[in-house]
Amino acid sequence: MSDIREELADWIDTDVIAERILEDMEGHDVSLSLENAKTIWLDVLENELCEAIRSSVKARFDVV
Repeated sequence: MSDIREELADWIDTDVIAERILEDMEGHDVSLSLENAKTIWLDVLENELCEAIRSSVKARFDVV
């Protein structure tokens, strides 16, 4: 699994994630700062990402 993990980590484009965070912050008149952007990303990681991945695996691969 570690080989696949490394390949996936290399494939994931973190620039796209950063761009999306900053675009959404701008769209809501939130002060653009590294600390604010980090807060958003950590919130997504802690509260939404696991459930989103779980739901996607279930939907795409019909896993119970």
